[in-house]
Amino acid sequence: MKLLPTRKPVARTAVSSHDSLGRGVEIAVSVGVFFVVGLLLDNSFGTKPVFIIVCTLFSMLGSFARLWYVYDIDMQRQEIKRRESATSHMRGAEVLAEK
Repeated sequence: MKLLPTRKPVARTAVSSHDSLGRGVEIAVSVGVFFVVGLLLDNSFGTKPVFIIVCTLFSMLGSFARLWYVYDIDMQRQEIKRRESATSHMRGAEVLAEK
């Protein structure tokens, strides 16, 4: 006699950096690291805001370029999936026509 239902296993997939939170943290960490590198360079060379600004802008431009390319690749994959799903009914007709 079972009083409690059996628990169904939950399929867990690996979390990638393709989610919004992961991307946001990645950008924040990279900008922070380059800010600190710029700060250290400025302290060692005696040029206060120059390397901080350059390194931070470099990190931000790189992060936005990476976001653009990841977005573009994701959209291309979505277009391929939509195209395949839109023409999937045609493949069944082709197989029946061959028989």
